[in-house]
Amino acid sequence: MSLFFFFLKTLSGDETRTLIIDKPLDIPKEIWQMVDHLYRNAPKQGELFQQPGLRSEFVEIRDCLDTGMPDSLPGSNHSVAEALLIFLDALPEPVVPFSLYQQCLECCSNTSQCKKVVSLLPQCHKNVFNYIAAFLRELLKHSTHNSLDVNILATIFAALLLRSPTKQDLAEKRKTQEFFQHFLVQDLS
Repeated sequence: MSLFFFFLKTLSGDETRTLIIDKPLDIPKEIWQMVDHLYRNAPKQGELFQQPGLRSEFVEIRDCLDTGMPDSLPGSNHSVAEALLIFLDALPEPVVPFSLYQQCLECCSNTSQCKKVVSLLPQCHKNVFNYIAAFLRELLKHSTHNSLDVNILATIFAALLLRSPTKQDLAEKRKTQEFFQHFLVQDLS
């Protein structure tokens, strides 16, 4: 179990606030450290997740994550962002398990059905999925500075969170992006 900031959305009149609370959840410490670093240091960073990092910095970040819980990560924000993408891609089982992949495709145009599929995820997978989606929604609040939008983030992250057990065709890629977009554009807390 790792301790991390979990984003809870609450409505207060017409205004949406983000409450950040300490809550122990089962999530890989590496994901928490990279997301936390980007949340603190890169919400307005241009081309985040689109510009590659430096190989030498990636090696430093990986070594730092392997040795424990550092106070900060070395390297540029782009290198940390790329390290997060590489970490997610390297998971043997994606955040949305292969066994639920087909259900995601079938319900991709229905928000409530998408939420239902996410509720079926193993707890650790669900925590990671919700944590990453909450972080990406935070980045979207700064889109005028970072030039990120829902389509860019859905294209990048759907390919990592919802990987096909076989080779994905273009129609499947679009459906996974549509599925993930539901979690970037709406308050699902």
